[in-house]
Amino acid sequence: MTLFALRKWFAVLLVSCLMLIQPLSVVNARSPLTALSIEQVVDPVMKNEMNNLHIPGAAIVITQGDRIIFKKGYGFADVEQQIPVDPERTVFRIGSVTKSFTATAAMQLVEKGKLSLREDLNTVLKDYKITNNRYGPITLHHLLTHTAGIDEKIYKRDNHESVIPEFSTETVNETLQMQETIFTPGSKFQYSNAGTGLLGSVIEQASGQSLHDYMRENIFRPLGMDSAELYLPEDRSKLAKSYYYDGNGYQTIPYSGIIFPGSGAANMTPVDFAPYMIAHLSGGSYNGTSLLKPETVQSMHAQQFAAHKRMYGIGYGFFKGETKNGIPTLWANGGIDGFISKMVLIPSESIGIFVAVNATHPGLELHGKVVNAFTDKLLTEQVRKPLTPVDGTIDEMKKLEGQYLLTLTPENGWGKGLRLLSSYPYTVKALDGQTISVTGLFQNEGQQSLEKKFVQVDDHFFQEIDGEEQLYFHEEQGKFYMTGPMNFSLPRISIIESPPVLLALYVIPGIVFILLSLVWIARFGLRKWRKQSHAISKVVPIMALLHSLFFIIQFTYANAELVYGYPAFYQFVVASLPIVSLAAAAYLLLRIGTAKERDRWKVVNSAAAILSILYTGYLFYWNFLSIHYS
Repeated sequence: MTLFALRKWFAVLLVSCLMLIQPLSVVNARSPLTALSIEQVVDPVMKNEMNNLHIPGAAIVITQGDRIIFKKGYGFADVEQQIPVDPERTVFRIGSVTKSFTATAAMQLVEKGKLSLREDLNTVLKDYKITNNRYGPITLHHLLTHTAGIDEKIYKRDNHESVIPEFSTETVNETLQMQETIFTPGSKFQYSNAGTGLLGSVIEQASGQSLHDYMRENIFRPLGMDSAELYLPEDRSKLAKSYYYDGNGYQTIPYSGIIFPGSGAANMTPVDFAPYMIAHLSGGSYNGTSLLKPETVQSMHAQQFAAHKRMYGIGYGFFKGETKNGIPTLWANGGIDGFISKMVLIPSESIGIFVAVNATHPGLELHGKVVNAFTDKLLTEQVRKPLTPVDGTIDEMKKLEGQYLLTLTPENGWGKGLRLLSSYPYTVKALDGQTISVTGLFQNEGQQSLEKKFVQVDDHFFQEIDGEEQLYFHEEQGKFYMTGPMNFSLPRISIIESPPVLLALYVIPGIVFILLSLVWIARFGLRKWRKQSHAISKVVPIMALLHSLFFIIQFTYANAELVYGYPAFYQFVVASLPIVSLAAAAYLLLRIGTAKERDRWKVVNSAAAILSILYTGYLFYWNFLSIHYS
């Protein structure tokens, strides 16, 4: 997989988990909303941005009260066949928005007394137990707020066959046994597909049904969501295709299956998504059908975790945030196989907005612009409260300076090495005693790094100037963190820990070994042509060829297949090639050290052997080899 393609894949994983923050005001009165007034605002944004961002197809559905007040499709669900998007018929994959449905299912079981929010999950798990929770017991509350401390799962998360498992018990158990928890449950937010995968398995064991059957009987059917399901449909004539734009045209992205259905497997038409928004905005009821009790809905929408008292935080299945003009929102978004979707609820107005597109590269830029255009022009005038800065000093602000790193890669097992290829740095600079600038990636702003300015409004707590982002700086176990961009806690890193340096330490030795292989092959050929009889070292070319072969296969095959898993041949043979090279290097150094005769290539051979040993150690640390450091 090329670095460009890998970053596109990581952007999909990333936009499944980016978060916004705190509202500061309420809306004012305005004229009643109509389909015509909405269309006049939304149409120009959708058409212009779809063209600018190379999005082939999109759909938007807006609800208010108990009805749909606007629905429209744009562009094509199938570019090749020129099939237009129809919000009533076109099925979209909604990715991690599925997590909100999974949270709703869990809270239904809490209402029935089959699950408890604060008890150790091992008390309800029947088919396995959580044994790697070395930092303490995990509860339902932890899973619902992404604070369980479960390491992320990337390796073998998906499959090429577009298969969604009927029950997720086996895959979840395998994940839990292989990867330990990485922090104390409840101590901080860490977006986790594996955690929501466990949540789906908990629902299955508490209900005695597969997650798909449970949702169909208790959410989809009661709400009249006829097209909704967790499995990819056998008849895919109505399922939109997804694409990425490579500069020359649209390239189709194949469908894949995900081993954690509750994390991102749901598919449905945009119109069928509407009843879910209506129910959550109507105290848990839709068209006379009760989905949840009003008090349960209230708890799902309330702040259940926040890194700082002034951050809006996260509820159960919903992130809390605001629009650019300060209107409080609840939201969830998702990305899978190139599909990007976003749900935004505005409780104060009983309004729900759902936007889905079938192109991955632009991220959530279109979604954010649609929501902000809608709220800016149709709901209220600018209502954000003025900021009240806290006095500080330039020296205090300079203590916050540095580079902070956002990464979604696991700390254990296959996939740890993705940090070298797909991490997002944020650079913090002090501007004066109250203000800092932060340059990095922000949700709803596309995939380009932007600079934003923040003012300190509380101790080490900053609010974006003329924006909705918030930042909180704190120290944890001797390391400084910045919490805020998408709610993640980003560690401050040194230059040696920066992605360019780490990537260079991975790529440059690989290239050196390729060049060494070519040099030794050319040298061997030249000696044969000249019919020179004295021998040359065969150990160095063996080392170089082994590393070269591994490096080439890693880049052209392994990076692309990581999310689908590796065959045994790769795991135990290809991934062991550097280990064999390490043994050869040790043998060469021993032979050089004990040799009595002079060798003019001694320095070169020794340097090659030492490089082989160091490079193998580096690959071992990042879990590229058949045996892992962590």
